[in-house]
Amino acid sequence: MKKIVLLGDSAVGKTSLIRRYVVDVFDDKYLATIGSKVTKKDVEFVQPGRTIFLTMMIWDVLGQKEYRKIRQVSLQGAHGAMVVADLSRGETIASLRDFWFPEVIDQLGGVPVIVIGNKADLVPSETETSAELQALAQAKHHPSLRCSAKTGLNVEEAFRALAEAMVSSDLALEEAQPVEAPTEFAEIIDVIITDFCDQHGDVQTGMDIVQKEFARAKVDLNAPSKEAVMTALEYLAETEADALGKEVADVNKLRRWRLVEGFFTEV
Repeated sequence: MKKIVLLGDSAVGKTSLIRRYVVDVFDDKYLATIGSKVTKKDVEFVQPGRTIFLTMMIWDVLGQKEYRKIRQVSLQGAHGAMVVADLSRGETIASLRDFWFPEVIDQLGGVPVIVIGNKADLVPSETETSAELQALAQAKHHPSLRCSAKTGLNVEEAFRALAEAMVSSDLALEEAQPVEAPTEFAEIIDVIITDFCDQHGDVQTGMDIVQKEFARAKVDLNAPSKEAVMTALEYLAETEADALGKEVADVNKLRRWRLVEGFFTEV
């Protein structure tokens, strides 16, 4: 599960981009976003030897710069960002340079970022604003795309590119870190609990669920048995099926089940 945020001035089309991507519709009536809106989208990546099920929690953040505290809360914990300008309004590109890029760096550090020039249906491809946005993206070392929420141009490609960047970043980090075989069953349980909370997207809520389901399965953390932990995995999968969908829950359960089985096989 990954949290992404859409940032940019008011009326650049952030909400319309999300609606086009998630439900494939466009509404040209402008509605200002009050605070932040959150939408969920499930994406599947098929790679050699593995299939990755990614749930994107897409945060549509208000564009009014004055609401600093609301924006800071909305940005907390984001794994990626999409910064959006309106190609028919050059001042929104300057706003990316002067306000939104510094905000991303200050609040999120080096997370993957995609630069979007929306409303491409209103301007020709060879325009001063398109060239200005592309130059800005290159200077910041971020990919950029001309999009149109109205026609659907490059909308799917933009969200997919951001999703792939987040997944690739995680995989590169995993490969760079040497993996030591666990010597205690508690280490396996620690990995399972952490993984569940990461997938859930909210550590505190995830931990509350783990405590409830581990108690239900009668897992004794001081002397955990394989059978009790396997039962707990079934219970955790049931809760994940409601939140993430049965397909994702089954994949997660199988991966955790293999951790437990692998430990006892090696022992």
